[in-house]
Amino acid sequence: MVNRSLLYFILICVLFFLPLCEAVDTQHSIPAPEIGMVETFYPDSIVSHIYHADIIPHWIGNDLFWYADNGKEKTDYYLVNTTLISKKHLFDTDRFLTELGNASGKRIDPARIQILNPSFSPEFGTFSFNALGNDWSYDISRYKVTATNLSPAVKTGTHSPDGHYIAYVNGSNLWLYDVITRTDTPLTTDGTTDYFYGKRSDTVSYPVTEARLNESPSSYLVWSPDSQKIRTFKVDQRNVRSSYLLQQAPENGSLQPILYSYRFANPGDLSIPMYEPVVIDIKKKSVLRGHWKPQPETSMMDTDQYILQWWNKAGTEIYSLFIERGEKTLRFLMENPETGETIEVLNETGPTYREANLNYADIPNIAVLEKGGDIIWFSERDGWGHLYRYGSNGVLKNQVTSGDWVVRKLIYVDEENSYLYFTGSGKEAGNPYYQYLYRIHPDGTGLELLTHENGDRTISFSPDGKTFVESYSRVDLPPVTELKSSDGKLLMNIAEADITYLEEKGWKPPDQVSFKARDGITELSGLIFRSTNFNKDKKYPVVDIVYPGPYTIITTTRFPADLSWNSKIFWTSQMLAELGFVVVNMDGLGTAYRSKAFHDVSYGHLSDCGLPDHITGLKQLASKNSFMDLSRVGIYGKSAGGFMAAQAMLSYPAFFKVGVAASGNHDSRLYASFWGEKYEGMPEWDNYREQVTAYKAGNLSGDLLLLSGDMDDNVNPSMTMQLADALDKANKTFDMFVFTNKNHDLNYDPDYLRKMMKYFVDNL
Repeated sequence: MVNRSLLYFILICVLFFLPLCEAVDTQHSIPAPEIGMVETFYPDSIVSHIYHADIIPHWIGNDLFWYADNGKEKTDYYLVNTTLISKKHLFDTDRFLTELGNASGKRIDPARIQILNPSFSPEFGTFSFNALGNDWSYDISRYKVTATNLSPAVKTGTHSPDGHYIAYVNGSNLWLYDVITRTDTPLTTDGTTDYFYGKRSDTVSYPVTEARLNESPSSYLVWSPDSQKIRTFKVDQRNVRSSYLLQQAPENGSLQPILYSYRFANPGDLSIPMYEPVVIDIKKKSVLRGHWKPQPETSMMDTDQYILQWWNKAGTEIYSLFIERGEKTLRFLMENPETGETIEVLNETGPTYREANLNYADIPNIAVLEKGGDIIWFSERDGWGHLYRYGSNGVLKNQVTSGDWVVRKLIYVDEENSYLYFTGSGKEAGNPYYQYLYRIHPDGTGLELLTHENGDRTISFSPDGKTFVESYSRVDLPPVTELKSSDGKLLMNIAEADITYLEEKGWKPPDQVSFKARDGITELSGLIFRSTNFNKDKKYPVVDIVYPGPYTIITTTRFPADLSWNSKIFWTSQMLAELGFVVVNMDGLGTAYRSKAFHDVSYGHLSDCGLPDHITGLKQLASKNSFMDLSRVGIYGKSAGGFMAAQAMLSYPAFFKVGVAASGNHDSRLYASFWGEKYEGMPEWDNYREQVTAYKAGNLSGDLLLLSGDMDDNVNPSMTMQLADALDKANKTFDMFVFTNKNHDLNYDPDYLRKMMKYFVDNL
């Protein structure tokens, strides 16, 4: 039988892709200096010229950590002793690079060599890393660099706490690599294509990308403290619906298109991926299934780094967070890893989604005290995200934190001195998103502010909790990294960022602004970007770069010195500003990190996107900044931001004149089950109709460019195609470009950025 949907997909690609190459590439004169400045601020390029900024401590003991320090001439590696309050080189960098050059047979430029995925093993005295396309190990005492040549699968595995093993995914099973003997052993053997161990489902991974590029999936597991057992899942997606992508221009040189299929659950499907918890004993090669029903896939599983299961320090119990579909009910479980016996200790339910951490897919803000078994639990039950203390029997003892502010991350539990350390935001004056470090006793007394510098920050505690490394910054304050004692006293200045290159280019930080939401009461935040040759007496068209979340914010709060998502948005905004636009980042109601009521504005109303707040906010900002021309307003976003950009063009056509909507999830009925079921609710009658962008196609009056990668295995291009079909049926003129062999990560591809920026130059 002919697959009509497949033929329709091909037809749409042909109809739209070919003629629009010419439309998008219409010649438009852009002065060379502006082009040069745009290239200067390309995210990968500009971040490489910010020095001593992205300091990440790697603890190797209670009083030792090492870190990489990116300097102008080279990257150095340091070892810090927090007891002696001393810092020294981990090794001689010049000697190290010389040995790397000898081993690789290549000339090494210290300022340009990229050392990726570095790790240090104090037990073996080796520094492992990736460079020049290979994996290497540097024996520090012997000054010897050797190629390790681990298989791609092993490289994506998870190291045991003692560094002896790497657990990794091999096909549908979990395998063990012995670092010392360099041998591989299967830990499971009964995994099958759609019923497998140790990795995430197709719905929250990139299965087509992995197949196309012959990549290995990351492992999804957590080791026991003694490195003898592994907690992971056996994932069942056998009955999950199939989705498809057609590769029109195969990379392997084939003239014939290649059809890829993968499992992708949509909201309301009877079958979604289910995660069966198992414990694997690496010595016995045994697999023990827990005595609890499988976990449905939820938004908190949408990450490789964290897993909803963790061990107590003794390795005698496993704690887990079980989340029901729709995420309105959370259950806290305890399991015996020897028998699989599992009990539910406490649960919480509510009318909209419950969250265990306001930071999307982060480790739950839950801790079990070793002494007495009290449980620290996170909840928004009083309207704000706070900590609560329960007894081991699941009975509430007391609310630990309270007030019109939120706990962001439970960082460290000091049982000896009876303190909980956490970051919170909204309590101190100023930007409500800046995180500060606090500590408090579990009974709710003795709240202390430990960090006082005005800015946002990251915190890393030592294993014994006696010291921590703080890096604080703002968009107008480059990162400052310091070592402090647990009571907040300064012990050592570690690094201060150098932004001389930016200053030489004439860069100035964006304006940090605030404005009122649609209710005229709630204070919102944003940034205004201007070009390095900005003239306050001129009128500039405005571009609103957007992302509605609702799980995060787009407005950067820290100095953009890394290649995180927010930093890339920041520098993309500066790039676009260099072409003669005033660029705005702003967040509306319905986004994260504020009160529960603030967040719930978007629940069941994803089409809202905070757009009324953007419009009223832009009007307020323009009334104070005469250089903003609101007769020429554009909007750009990607993924959920692409959905928002299209919604803006179709819901408010009189205000937004030009839009670029990239890789948009324009209809949550076709996106991942966990997303729609959490933020729109379980499908019931026609409750999803409000967010279907195609239903508003007849409203288009401005210039709209739709962008998509044809191999997007996260947001299937069918959503963009169906919006294009609706626009065509409504007799609307629009532009479209499909990028061949690009998935959902196309948004920082230079060709993609050129097309996006040029569309605004040509039309705005």
